[in-house]
Amino acid sequence: MVKEEKLIEGLRGGEDWAYREVLQHYGPLLMGYAKRLVGDRDEAEEVVQETVVAILQHIERFEGRCSIRSWLFRIVHHKAIDHLRRTARFVKAPEEDPNAEAFDRGGHWKETPAAWGRDPEGQAGARQMLHKIREVIDQLPNNYKEMILLREVYQMNTQEICNVLGITSVHARVLLHRARQALYKLLEETYRGSVGSMD
Repeated sequence: MVKEEKLIEGLRGGEDWAYREVLQHYGPLLMGYAKRLVGDRDEAEEVVQETVVAILQHIERFEGRCSIRSWLFRIVHHKAIDHLRRTARFVKAPEEDPNAEAFDRGGHWKETPAAWGRDPEGQAGARQMLHKIREVIDQLPNNYKEMILLREVYQMNTQEICNVLGITSVHARVLLHRARQALYKLLEETYRGSVGSMD
């Protein structure tokens, strides 16, 4: 991967090598992110194609106040949300979190599911639950799902997340807290459903 400054210079100059570098280095990440947001590979490809067009159109506006990676994710974010709104599939989480009662002020379960205990059987159950996390994340409202993906999957720090989503650091922390609570609640419900189906 070439240095970011050189890559941006190449993009601004319309250099083919720079666009190839972006697609080679960031393409799989952007494609994976778009697919998780819109839920379909063909639609994700359309979102990424729109992102590439946006890069061509707006590279001169890139001021370097964030990393090129954050900027690219931000474009995908906007294109994916536009796509979901066009298809009437954008779901935003409510301001009041309906799942909050299951957690203490620190965002932890008031009652930890038994299968997440320390005994070998409990640990095996926990491992099985981890396989369901990807599916459960996709059930979250879009803004919660995106926050979990950016933080936990793509390992972005708070500032990078703020750059991608266009929000303040305070809002990012609150949103992450709520997203984690909602995820934990869904996992808890999934666990209980799995146990109930075996009774």
